[in-house]
Amino acid sequence: MLTLSSIIQRDPEVISSEADRDLIMVSIATGCYYGLSDVAREIWDAIERPTRVSDLVNNLTTSYEVNSSLCEEQTLSFLRALLDEGLLQVKEGSPG
Repeated sequence: MLTLSSIIQRDPEVISSEADRDLIMVSIATGCYYGLSDVAREIWDAIERPTRVSDLVNNLTTSYEVNSSLCEEQTLSFLRALLDEGLLQVKEGSPG
């Protein structure tokens, strides 16, 4: 289950490349392609290394001066979509 205390990291089996201002990704495991831009791309960049979801939400809230509960809701929704697609690794505990 994905929570604010979860430690997340993007799956290393996903290859990405820049295309203009967007990021194009392909999952080696599934062969599926994905495209990210704007905040979604920033989140993807931020989870290159293990990151606590609450830290990610706090950084986004500060960067975009957005309501924290709205940021939390939308970030968790996006992360769940990544998880459903097999693009995200989730664990409890300390980053490292």
